[in-house]
Amino acid sequence: MVRKATIAALAFGSFLLGAFSLAHAQQAQIPTLQVCNPTRVEGRAAVEIVSRSDAIHSGVFKIGTELKCDPKGLPYPAGGFQIDVDMSDSVVQGTIIGDTIEQLTSTGKHSPTAYLSGRCSARDVSGCRYWLMLADNGRAQEGTPDVVGFLVFDGAGNRVAYGTGPVVDGDIAVAPTSN
Repeated sequence: MVRKATIAALAFGSFLLGAFSLAHAQQAQIPTLQVCNPTRVEGRAAVEIVSRSDAIHSGVFKIGTELKCDPKGLPYPAGGFQIDVDMSDSVVQGTIIGDTIEQLTSTGKHSPTAYLSGRCSARDVSGCRYWLMLADNGRAQEGTPDVVGFLVFDGAGNRVAYGTGPVVDGDIAVAPTSN
């Protein structure tokens, strides 16, 4: 009886250890957003991250976007974006294009923020997937600059590009929401 209990405890401990090591090996996961609320996003902007510049790279990424969703008229996300990357530690150097917008939602009245994810294209990247955040903090000359953040993985789960920072040139407009 004691032997069976010991074997069961060892088996359960091995199971937990295996589950922990699998969970430990996973990449960070961004929560999925299934809501497509009345959303409108547009703009062109440049973000400079000084720590991501070197003798070859400017440390800048640029984004151009036009996105919308209207549950009453167009109940699925539409539009697109393009990010041009020139940062020191990105595998992708050049253009990332949003091929699909699988999820799009926005929130906020005074500092509206949009979140989206889906599939993308980038040179030499198979299975490109992205997550993008765009925060409209008003005009930079009025106070806080807009903020853009993105994360791109390949089909094997390897990070190939990322960046988050304040807009130094241009403007991102996100329509305010009441929620």
